[in-house]
Amino acid sequence: MLLQISSFVAGLIFLAQCPRTNAQEKPLIERMSVQEKVGQTMIWTFAGTSFSKQTEDMLTRYPLGALIAFSRNIKSTSQIAKFNADAQKFASKKIKAPLFMMIDQEGGTVTRVKVGTPLPSALAVGQMQNAQFVESYAHTNAELLMALGFNVNLSPVMDMSNPNSNSFISNRVFGSEPEDVTELSLAYAKGLASAGMIPTAKHFPGHGGMVNDSHLKAAKKMATLEELEQRDLMPFMQYAGAKYPKAMMMAHLALPNVDATGLPATYSQKIIQEILRNKYGYNGLVLTDDLEMGGASISDDLGERAIRAFLAGNDMLMLAGHPRNQKLAFEAMMTAVKSGRISEERLNESVARILEAKSTLRKPLVQVEDKKSREIKTKLEALSREIMQKNFKDAVKAKTSLWPVLDKKSRVVVLASDRRFYASFKRTFHGKTDFQTLNPETILQAAAEIADDRRAVAVFYASGSKTAKWLVQLSPELRAKVIVVNCNNPGKIEDQSGFAAVLNINSYSPESGEWLAKELNTPPLEPDIRNPATAGVELE
Repeated sequence: MLLQISSFVAGLIFLAQCPRTNAQEKPLIERMSVQEKVGQTMIWTFAGTSFSKQTEDMLTRYPLGALIAFSRNIKSTSQIAKFNADAQKFASKKIKAPLFMMIDQEGGTVTRVKVGTPLPSALAVGQMQNAQFVESYAHTNAELLMALGFNVNLSPVMDMSNPNSNSFISNRVFGSEPEDVTELSLAYAKGLASAGMIPTAKHFPGHGGMVNDSHLKAAKKMATLEELEQRDLMPFMQYAGAKYPKAMMMAHLALPNVDATGLPATYSQKIIQEILRNKYGYNGLVLTDDLEMGGASISDDLGERAIRAFLAGNDMLMLAGHPRNQKLAFEAMMTAVKSGRISEERLNESVARILEAKSTLRKPLVQVEDKKSREIKTKLEALSREIMQKNFKDAVKAKTSLWPVLDKKSRVVVLASDRRFYASFKRTFHGKTDFQTLNPETILQAAAEIADDRRAVAVFYASGSKTAKWLVQLSPELRAKVIVVNCNNPGKIEDQSGFAAVLNINSYSPESGEWLAKELNTPPLEPDIRNPATAGVELE
């Protein structure tokens, strides 16, 4: 059944039909209650996969500014499109402005909406080294998301990190060189914006090179502002001047040599107001990352975290965990406004900025399951496949003298946690092949098998960081008979020496099984055939 997504904005995008002037926005702000204004500053997750009575009651009591969908909320494209349409329809009756429907659709490990071909990571996309291609790819991605009713993508990641190091940001970044990351991340943001989606640069002022995961605990970087401006801040500084509607997400990262308070940037008035807004001239939305993260734990009280983040200069506060904490933060913000701790002038400043961004929201031009949306999906899958094939080809160029030369009697043991990789490999490989579900025990079992068979080699499909760690179990002798297909950034495998090959493809790709099989199918060079007249004669 066709789902008309265009209906989700019917009757509520009156903001988009008005000239975007402060004079015309002000009357709307004046008609809003404190509760409605505080609601506009909130980004909440929701339960389940359908627009339930629970979600309806939540929006009735707390007139939110945004909902964010995670993988747990998405079963299919038609399901999440219906949820978004129902949510907007309800908001048009109960809330004075449309909802921001947000999603983390970075690609790679952070992909909420799945399509047939896995979307490549930012690192894999960055290997294209082609800003025009990256912009087109992002535009196509945004077209599909907008067909599903989303209007804000929490992407691109503008952090910088050396892919050969084991940083927690992993393959979510476009690269390690500031010039390249700036060019490619801005191209990605521009591609999203050109399709009508609001991009979100994250995580300001840059997690680059950090090992500590701010989801778990506070991170600290000792760089000075001058040092950061030569590297980590470069893409954010350029993004600040972009002319399209935009958002910026703060990092739960402390910079003691920038702000002597030692507070994470999320709570730093100096970093948000003095540097981002005043020095760099940024006039878009500023969002927190989830305030329930370990890195945001300046207080055990979620309400206090919300108040202090707002006072620091954030426009919108993300609470993506327990409903109890969401409500606590809302009530704390209400109390802070009524008591004067947060002035209504300060509240109005952010609400006006939020409404300004919402006035730019476009009506989707396609329907889920219609011909146009199917064409977009097919194009996105083709572009994703092109990116991953480029990464695979580049990886194969680095193969060493240990690369195996197989014949018809050779046997390949494939170890993978995803059977689709093996199916792809087996469908194309000419020789004998066996499959082992990848776990620490089967690694040792397969190692014993190939050790006893001089014609056998193993293919190890490291689809995630956990499987990559299991490689340490292999002895140097066995490494020489193992080809590793590494879907992580290269730094997730600390020691890549001694293997038959380590193919760093930078993102998850079951289809790479087929490409590897074709490489192994390549026949060896024919041996030199000497002239019969000289057979048996020793040549000088």
